[in-house]
Amino acid sequence: MLKHNLLLFFRNIKKHKSSFLINLIGLSSGLACVLLVYLWISDELSIDTFHEHEKRLYQVLRHVPDGQGSLATYSSNSSLMLTALQTEVPEVEMATAVFEFDTGAMVKTDDKKLTAIGNMASEDYFKLFSYPLIHGSKHTVLKDINAVVISKEMARNFFGQGVDPMGKSLTIKHGEEGVDGIFTVTGVFDIPANSSKKFDFVLSYKKFLQRRDADNIHWGSNSSRMYALLNPDVHIDHFNNKMADFIKNKNEYNLATVFFTRYADNYLKGNFENGKQTGGRINYVILFSLVAIFVLAIACINFMNLSTARASRRLKEVGVKKAVGANRKVLIFQFLTESIVLSFFSLFCASVFVILILSWFNGVTGKDLVFSVDNNMTMALIAITLLTGLASGSYPALYLTKFDAAKVLKGKIKTSFGELLVRKGLVIFQFSISIFLIVAVSVIYMQLDFIQSKNLGYNKDNVMIFERQDGLVDNMETFLEQAKQIPGVVNASYMQGGMTSFNNSSSDHRWPGQTEASKKLTFRHAHVGPEFIETMGIEMKEGRSYISEKPNNDSKIILNETAVKLMGLKNPIGTRIDMRGPNREIIGVVKDFNIQSLYDEIAPMALLCRTEWVGTLMVKIKSGKEKATIAALTDLHNTFNPGLTFDFRFLDEQYQQLYESEQRVAILSKYFAGLAILISCLGLFGLAAFTAERRKKEISIRKVLGQSIGQVTVMLSSEFVKLVLISMLIALPIAYLLATNWLGQFAYRIPLKIWYFIGAGVAALSVAMFTVGSQAIRAANRNPINTLREE
Repeated sequence: MLKHNLLLFFRNIKKHKSSFLINLIGLSSGLACVLLVYLWISDELSIDTFHEHEKRLYQVLRHVPDGQGSLATYSSNSSLMLTALQTEVPEVEMATAVFEFDTGAMVKTDDKKLTAIGNMASEDYFKLFSYPLIHGSKHTVLKDINAVVISKEMARNFFGQGVDPMGKSLTIKHGEEGVDGIFTVTGVFDIPANSSKKFDFVLSYKKFLQRRDADNIHWGSNSSRMYALLNPDVHIDHFNNKMADFIKNKNEYNLATVFFTRYADNYLKGNFENGKQTGGRINYVILFSLVAIFVLAIACINFMNLSTARASRRLKEVGVKKAVGANRKVLIFQFLTESIVLSFFSLFCASVFVILILSWFNGVTGKDLVFSVDNNMTMALIAITLLTGLASGSYPALYLTKFDAAKVLKGKIKTSFGELLVRKGLVIFQFSISIFLIVAVSVIYMQLDFIQSKNLGYNKDNVMIFERQDGLVDNMETFLEQAKQIPGVVNASYMQGGMTSFNNSSSDHRWPGQTEASKKLTFRHAHVGPEFIETMGIEMKEGRSYISEKPNNDSKIILNETAVKLMGLKNPIGTRIDMRGPNREIIGVVKDFNIQSLYDEIAPMALLCRTEWVGTLMVKIKSGKEKATIAALTDLHNTFNPGLTFDFRFLDEQYQQLYESEQRVAILSKYFAGLAILISCLGLFGLAAFTAERRKKEISIRKVLGQSIGQVTVMLSSEFVKLVLISMLIALPIAYLLATNWLGQFAYRIPLKIWYFIGAGVAALSVAMFTVGSQAIRAANRNPINTLREE
């Protein structure tokens, strides 16, 4: 029977080529979309799941009142937390502390010098985290204070391929963190591709504690990330309730609430808002899963619609088969066989298409995906293809086989209102999704455009940024003075952290007129150079900048206007406050400027004129003289750092990286929306062609009776126009609600304007009109005499 069914399938392909091509293109496109999203989601879900104890591996986080009625969430903790977890909490089997360098360190041997990213971690680090150790033991690699464990790539770069680096020496220098010494290689690790953390070396946490100022070792100084391996029988909710006041019990003035969150979840669900987990990249996983399902559903709907629309052509075949004894099950099996075989044809085409575009897709998503067919992939592909075949073929199979054989052969079968309603409903569903995707793409692009053009309160154009390394650690001021003499350099300065990673915060400050509520305020703070404000183009609201001050002046402080407002200071200039040091005089107030991303509100902020912990240098250069100025700066840099590559970036490029995920989503959404519209229009094209064919006798009579080509075209098109208009009524309110929800993540966002929605509807209507109109005009131009003769 199967052989017979396959024979009929190929005969039908030969007989109805256009319908076959429409279905093949639609299903292939839908399955290709599903395959790409499947590869991407599989990779996203695998991130950080390679750790042996990943189900029991947790990170310690804190919720802290921000003084403005909300809770801020921090991943850093006091260095005292490590010993406390190890000795006072029986549920913790093992714990480790990690200090992450914000910027790169200079690493060198006698003949080579490179920039590398590093961490400082306590002894149990490689026991908790399962980074494969190629050399060394996880029990001892970080035992010595001068030990360094390096990555496989770093070992190859410094010592060559196949050379055992164990016991060899590396000089590591990091100006911002005060690291400067010779370290002995005690291990070599590898980092799996699905690790969210990428770093080149790990130093002992003992080194971090050794250089740590004793005044900063307390429960209010949060420098390190803490991770814990919990016992197998720990109930995390009960445990979090027990640990909530752990820090408060250590320091009654500290209002932090401690909680543990599974480490592997941080990548996908690492966003918190006012003390509640609000998702993260998991939102994009859900979004693209839905998009892939919808695109495939649109393709399946095309198949259903075209199959049922062509029902009249196959009803006689069904009637004859029933008359000679075929029962309904046999006929259903035949039609489902056809749809499933078509699905596997489409899967083959989709696989070829995915292989061809996978390189491009990797570029868009920033991944390194590989289309390899393993057992899981094979099972998934078979399941998806069978489901697609059953879903697309079920309705035509059930519809075509339900009729009575006698009525079919006598030609008494007529399309019922319910059947027409279902067919139209499927078209409405298709276009509703397409219109929704058009709105989504428009809103995402407009928000990204807003982000690019918004006045941040500082000028990010033509600002070169680079790290304070090696020779610049001790000679930073000299380097900047010489840099400012280069023609083309407008100004130069330095800062702690960076303009897009302003993470340092502190609380428990004092000032005149302070209220009980304002005592809970948390401030951002950064050490900056005397000309930082001028270099970044930040405007002063009142008072003066540090330009006339010498670095490391501990008696002065500059605040932003949000800080002054929340502190309740009416005349801030000249006021003395205790903040990051006693009795500091406020000499200036800068206008608010955005730090980090536009997801966050501007926080109260303090700028301190100090060189300590400074890791970033910034040079403002003149527009139009970039090439010569960069060449001169490179020469100057090389005189201070011979042998070290001048690794610089521009601030606007760094700013773009804050929204890398959104830009990738925008690009993918654009292509998925285009694909959805293309498939929908293919279906509409097929339906319009079939409708014109089915009504050719009516069209001919209307023309004979005097109707014009235009009137016939409008008559044929109006039915589809109504369906698209209904789709707009359904899709636009849903799109509005979801767009409002997405924009709600941003502290600064575009207003939703009505033309975003009207434009999406008009675009969908125009495409539909073009698709249907071409078929309607073709039908209206036929010679009625020839048609009536055929009939």
